[in-house]
Amino acid sequence: MSSYECSFASMGTSWRVVVWDDIPEPTFRALEQTIRAYCSIFDHTYSRFIEHSLVNALAQSSGTHEVPQEFVEILKLYQQFFLASHKLVTPLVGATLSDMGYDAAYTLKPKKVIRRVPDFLASVQIIDNRHIVLNENTLIDIGAIGKGFAVDAITHILEQKKIEHYLVDGSGDIRYKGPEAITIGLEHPKDASKVIGSVAFISGAMCSSATNRRAWNGSHHIINPLTNKSADTIIASWVIAESAAIADGLATALFLCSPENFFDHFSFEYLLLNSEMKVKRSQGFTAELY
Repeated sequence: MSSYECSFASMGTSWRVVVWDDIPEPTFRALEQTIRAYCSIFDHTYSRFIEHSLVNALAQSSGTHEVPQEFVEILKLYQQFFLASHKLVTPLVGATLSDMGYDAAYTLKPKKVIRRVPDFLASVQIIDNRHIVLNENTLIDIGAIGKGFAVDAITHILEQKKIEHYLVDGSGDIRYKGPEAITIGLEHPKDASKVIGSVAFISGAMCSSATNRRAWNGSHHIINPLTNKSADTIIASWVIAESAAIADGLATALFLCSPENFFDHFSFEYLLLNSEMKVKRSQGFTAELY
């Protein structure tokens, strides 16, 4: 079976898209351009690291705002995570992360005063599928869900063109539908050159997170909004779900609270690794561990 592949950088990371369908190469190259354009728009809309992004503009003004429909979809998914996690998963961590040193200039130096994380439901109201109200100036960071949401969007672009076999890989956040199972290595969170195991993946979405990614001065990007400190019990997570946005969100959420919090809301399988290198996993996460 023939295949086409493209790789590019976007959203601060590397992307790879593979298609195994028997299509003309110009068709694939046109899809590649559509995907690249989507990723560029997504990044320039939602990245707090880009000066003139939408989220940075929203941070300067409270009140009613017209926003893209997909932004409302992301915020609605965050509402589910926020409630299920007892307010521990929230997109309103942007200013706090910035104050901790994970800012647009990547200073990695904390300020003397770290701003609190606002209450999501009190600060953000969804009016309809194109309008939101911000009750205070707040810097939104969609990092817990954003890359997975983009993976799903790219998948939708492919499926609209009747592509049946594909891999969308946003630096480890993937959706796959292929002619056969693929083997995915589970990266060792303390040594990126090693794996702790592997999983035979047939189809769907799989996302992961770890404390060795986006880490600085004893902190990392997953923080508890109630304490303004990085989560320190779990050091790596892997989640399999139907959509990458849900898998991505859960890969972050499971650093902050128990998987049991989410069983009534999402269908998923998981594997967690704690600071003592002990594993907890669901029955359906059938990885081979080394």
